[in-house]
Amino acid sequence: MSFFRSKQMKYYSLVIPRESAWVVMDQLGRLGQLHMIDYDPLIPMMNRPFANYVKRCDEALFKLIGIESLLKQFKKNLIHCEDTQKLLDHFRDIQNSRQKPGHTYFDELEQVIEKKKNHIQEMSNNLQNLLDRVDSITEQKLVLEKAKEFLGKSMFSQSIPHYLNDYQQLKFGQLIGVIDKEDETRFKRIMFRITKGNAWVNIVDLLPEKQHHQIKTSIDLNRAQQPRCLYVVVYPGMNDQSTLKQKLLKVCDSFAKNRIEYPNSQEAMDNKLRELSIQINEALNLIQMTKKQLDVTLDEFVKEQNGCNCSYFEQLRLYVLKEKYLYVNLNYLLMQGSIFTGQFWLPEGLEAQVEDKLRNAMQNSIDRFPTGQIQQIQPKPGDLAPTYFNLNEVTMPFQEIVNTYGVPRYQEVNPGLFTVITFPFLFGVMFADIAHGFLLLLCGLYVIFWKKQLKRQTDSMFNAMIPFRYLLALMGLFAFYNGLIYNDYLSISLNLFGSCYYPKHEEWEREQNCVYPFGIDPVWLASGSSLNFMNSYKMKLSVILGVTHMLFGILMKGANTLYFRNYLDFFCEFIPQLLFMACTFGWMDFLIMMKWLNVYPNGKDPSIIETMINQVLKPMEESATPVFPNNAPLQLTLTQWLTVIALVSIPWMLLPKPLILSLSHKKHRVSDPQQQKLIPEKQGSEDIDSYQFRKDLQFAISSKSVEISEQEHDSGEIWVHQMIETIEFVLGGISNTASYLRLWALSLAHGQLAEVFYDMCIAGKIDMGGIVGGLMGGYFYIVFALLTFGVLMMMDVMECFLHALRLHWVEFQSKFYKADGYLFVGYSYNKVLSEHLK
Repeated sequence: MSFFRSKQMKYYSLVIPRESAWVVMDQLGRLGQLHMIDYDPLIPMMNRPFANYVKRCDEALFKLIGIESLLKQFKKNLIHCEDTQKLLDHFRDIQNSRQKPGHTYFDELEQVIEKKKNHIQEMSNNLQNLLDRVDSITEQKLVLEKAKEFLGKSMFSQSIPHYLNDYQQLKFGQLIGVIDKEDETRFKRIMFRITKGNAWVNIVDLLPEKQHHQIKTSIDLNRAQQPRCLYVVVYPGMNDQSTLKQKLLKVCDSFAKNRIEYPNSQEAMDNKLRELSIQINEALNLIQMTKKQLDVTLDEFVKEQNGCNCSYFEQLRLYVLKEKYLYVNLNYLLMQGSIFTGQFWLPEGLEAQVEDKLRNAMQNSIDRFPTGQIQQIQPKPGDLAPTYFNLNEVTMPFQEIVNTYGVPRYQEVNPGLFTVITFPFLFGVMFADIAHGFLLLLCGLYVIFWKKQLKRQTDSMFNAMIPFRYLLALMGLFAFYNGLIYNDYLSISLNLFGSCYYPKHEEWEREQNCVYPFGIDPVWLASGSSLNFMNSYKMKLSVILGVTHMLFGILMKGANTLYFRNYLDFFCEFIPQLLFMACTFGWMDFLIMMKWLNVYPNGKDPSIIETMINQVLKPMEESATPVFPNNAPLQLTLTQWLTVIALVSIPWMLLPKPLILSLSHKKHRVSDPQQQKLIPEKQGSEDIDSYQFRKDLQFAISSKSVEISEQEHDSGEIWVHQMIETIEFVLGGISNTASYLRLWALSLAHGQLAEVFYDMCIAGKIDMGGIVGGLMGGYFYIVFALLTFGVLMMMDVMECFLHALRLHWVEFQSKFYKADGYLFVGYSYNKVLSEHLK
């Protein structure tokens, strides 16, 4: 019954000595059943006693995030934790083996994290610098080799004159370097303008060097590089002091990239290339050594330690999270000198476990400090207890549907219990189809049985369905069941049990005393009046389901009023609401079922709508076509009595409750009793200050008049509130009943869409023969499958889900559900660590 109503809660005070605060909170966190109360929510966390510890935990987590990014860059795969209880037991064993105060272990881990972070960051920076150096040297070597291909050997022989008599031989200078690919056009344009076309400029793309490709592929350091180009500029004149060369140098340097000096001779070129090759090899050796050392350090974080089935990094991260959680909850306690005091809610029956944890805390404490005590107290007036349900993997998604609307008030009836069945059932009524429901059921069963495998596939779309797998399976099951009721398989009726009709003179004749075993006779769906028949059937069925659903909600309101001993609401709201709904829409459902169960002569079928209208407009006339066969007087008598009861129920809902509340809260005016009590006291005194006496009397009267005016205002609010409640219920009974017709409308839309897809894609192509017919049939079958999956299995599932959600939130829960509670948030290590698992 802990799912029907929330668990009983008790309110306790907690007193902890400062010296044993950490040990006690650690033991209580392992229990996970305390809802801690913040002594003053208005105080910022930064002004709490342990704000500095929380800040240190955040800094340690930030450093661990930096280490995790490096692990990803170096492609190290972490082993994530799956069993938090096993990890907590490991933390406890570490604490017991240290023989030191428990809170000091975080200090040690903090130093380890800082040291490891700095060491790894330093090696990572060194590796980054070495890779950048290799890139730079390799690029310089490639530039020289490319430039040598363009300029040729003749560039080295310019210093020797062709003819010894030539005193003014024309010579050329050159500039080589690297620019970004995006600057190619701008560079050419500037060079042309400066030299006025008197220079030769050639730009080619630099292909990526693959000498250290293996190193780069094993490390992901986010080394995205822009495409770069080699430029070669040949200009007239070799004088270093020439104006043209100085301009060209400024332009090349303005692009802020490598400008490389070109050797003056072939020998210098060969020496330069040889020197660059040696530097590349030396840098590659250093890279290998640095990477090996870095791998060893990072592998320490990746490896499992002490049999926890998770990496050492995960142990560090989860322990720091645990410590932060502990100190955050310690900040909820009030520090008074050398003790901490606080309050918490505890589910009934767990007092012995809390006391046992306190005894364990004293035994685990190194210094054997007293660990404090708990004492049950009365909560402050107006403090409501939190709402706590024992949920499992099946009930969790249904309770989330309810909590999204609002958390149940403490101890009120929980709609989540009924939602487990009613939600997938109403969905199935709208999505009724044997094939589509079976596919949805298979999807849910797949996620149920292959849950462990799907959890490892983080990129799978089924991974997100894991928490809702039972909801998905139940939705498919009820859609499959209702599809059998409607006898609808992809808009085709199935002849499962034969038929109660046989053809006779081009008409269907019904066999005597034949009852179809289950669902709808397939002859109805094959006849020309199938749409009218199914519409009438589904519409009436929707109304019956809707009224039953709402009546059940009203009954739950009665259960709430009796449980909370609110007899005023029971007699002045529940009973008239139940009578009004039963005498109007409940009577209409009864008439529908009576009409189904009786056979009427041709042309004398009664109209339910006409009967309901005449019940109000013609209350004294017998019906010409009564629903009760040959018994119109009985129907008239029942109709009159039910109409009177329904009409009486409306003022019954409106008047008694505010009248009773007004009488019970009415206060006597401050006149005779108060004044008579005040006057004798003053008259009995020897020294009477008449001014002070009149002032006190005036103050008493004025204060009472304020109370009276406030009370009158409260009484007015009660009347307005009750009037709104009555009008909303009466009009809502009509609108909510009409709202349940969406069960019929969505089912009709689903069936018609399935029929259109089948007729357009499959039915017309079955008779086509030959190769062309086979190809056309295969093509249109693919189209049919895609349309069915995209429109019916995706869009229509979402549409029916949302409409079922609305029927529960508005039509059903509005009858009894207050939804103004708040959830029980247990101080639990298991919960917080499970939320942060990866």
